[in-house]
Amino acid sequence: MALDPVLQQLVDQLPSVPPGPVDYPTLRAQAAAMIPMIVGPGGRIDVASIEDRQIETRDAKVPLRIYRPSTEPTGTLHYIHGGGWAIGDLDTVDHTIRRLCRDLSMVVVASSYRLAPEHPFPAGFDDSLAAARWIAANRSSLGGDSLPAIIGGDSAGGNLATAICIAIRDEPQEGRPFDAQLLLYPAVDLDAGENDYPSRVRDADPTLRRASLTVCVADYAQGADTADPRLSPLKADDLSRLPRALTVVLSVDPLRDEAVAYAGRLRDAGVRSELLEFDHLTHGFVHFAGIIPAAAEATDEVVARLQALLANG
Repeated sequence: MALDPVLQQLVDQLPSVPPGPVDYPTLRAQAAAMIPMIVGPGGRIDVASIEDRQIETRDAKVPLRIYRPSTEPTGTLHYIHGGGWAIGDLDTVDHTIRRLCRDLSMVVVASSYRLAPEHPFPAGFDDSLAAARWIAANRSSLGGDSLPAIIGGDSAGGNLATAICIAIRDEPQEGRPFDAQLLLYPAVDLDAGENDYPSRVRDADPTLRRASLTVCVADYAQGADTADPRLSPLKADDLSRLPRALTVVLSVDPLRDEAVAYAGRLRDAGVRSELLEFDHLTHGFVHFAGIIPAAAEATDEVVARLQALLANG
């Protein structure tokens, strides 16, 4: 399947990952260096305010960045960045969070986490869970108690968001911490082999090769049981009583089929679950909305579908 031609030009410029052990410091530096290019000629989108803060846990200081829209807030979004559990931070997704803050007119709280392989599972999960609990406890000072709260993320961030929803579902609390999930091309089956899903066998996404995915999972899990629902939400026995979900997938993405399976299992468990699929785009497309018109159009559709899911829930 041919990619969008403008996106293909960008993909052709991306540095290739050399064979052998992964040099994570170099990959992190490359990701940071790309940001000025992918922000786009329009520059960073203005929002009303941005506040950095930290949550202190027993094991770590979890960084948060709170974005407030210029218009009346319509709710709260907790966003967890991707990057294979090993790359990325609040700065690398800043341009994307600004767009979501503006377009959703929501207070967006972006959280980061300790990265693998230096900090393997459950560090990333624990940090993201601490952030989710803080956001749920502070809804009134964020987007408002009476307005929707969403948890979401892309790729590894989508993995963490799904796992968090399962983990906190049965915790004693008043009300539901989150009303919806926004799952952007999430990894939900870290227990899968390279040939368990047709989308992995095809290995058709030039931005996320099956071999790279396998390495990222191994460096994050580091010997943990990958069937643990905190690693593989698709392996959870019970997916009932979870927040309604919008799952976004790409036709070429090796993660496509497991995400489709997860959306189906949610639906079978009685959860309102919607699936949105795009052709001609790659893993990570939301971060290219400032320079790829097709990515901007797709991101607009994601926002519209999420708003409809909230309105009709």
